[in-house]
Amino acid sequence: MKTKIYIFLLILSATISSWAQSSINDYKYVSVAEKFDFLKSNDQYQLNSLTTFLLKKNGFTVLNKSDNYPMDLAKNNCLLLNANVVKIKGLLSSKLQLVLTNCKNTVVFSSEIGKSKLKEYQKAYHEALREAFALSEFNYVYTDSNSTNVLPIPTPPTLPVKIIVEPAPVVVTEPMKEKVEEVQELVELVPAAEVATELIVKQTNSGYDFIDSVSEFVKYSTHATLFENVYIIDGRDGIIYKRGQSWVREYIENGNTTIEALNIQR
Repeated sequence: MKTKIYIFLLILSATISSWAQSSINDYKYVSVAEKFDFLKSNDQYQLNSLTTFLLKKNGFTVLNKSDNYPMDLAKNNCLLLNANVVKIKGLLSSKLQLVLTNCKNTVVFSSEIGKSKLKEYQKAYHEALREAFALSEFNYVYTDSNSTNVLPIPTPPTLPVKIIVEPAPVVVTEPMKEKVEEVQELVELVPAAEVATELIVKQTNSGYDFIDSVSEFVKYSTHATLFENVYIIDGRDGIIYKRGQSWVREYIENGNTTIEALNIQR
């Protein structure tokens, strides 16, 4: 009975693994970790650089900190896969495996295990990683299916043409004139209050909150990206990033890119 259950679990695991590997085509970008867990420093033995090279060779778009942050990724961070290389325990040989995870930290793809019996670390790791890529069938072609999860920017409806008839001139009496002036003063005070409102920047576990200093309401809540000082706005289009000492919000509205400097309390 236990043998049958074990065989069933193996078949189920193989089925799930096969489904997950085919889904790499749902992801547009890949980010390679700066340091793999089994190494002591960033890009030790140039293993991270080699991973980036081999991913690009297999058709992936690999992002790094020097790239401009794509706007479609700012709107949907689940277009990104995170690439990591793990070391498999083994006697008298070095064994490496490529693992790709999505925005939910779910493993989407695990490569075959590459091996090397070379004794020098750099040569052994390079040989094992190249073999892991060579033995694996990526067949990667981005299918654009993940972008369907993003709500499209609504197109303003076409308004019917209206014929405007000029009204007859209104004679303003003295009491009415006072009321008009009072309303105008209120209208002028509203934008002035909006301009004067400042935002308080408060760091959180995932990024920053931008809080209205008057109402103490969180206007923007953000979380970090793989790029330094670039943050995705939760529940809103676009990104917020730091330019020098200033905070800037950038988003697309009606097909146009809008850059808005935030009024931060000093």
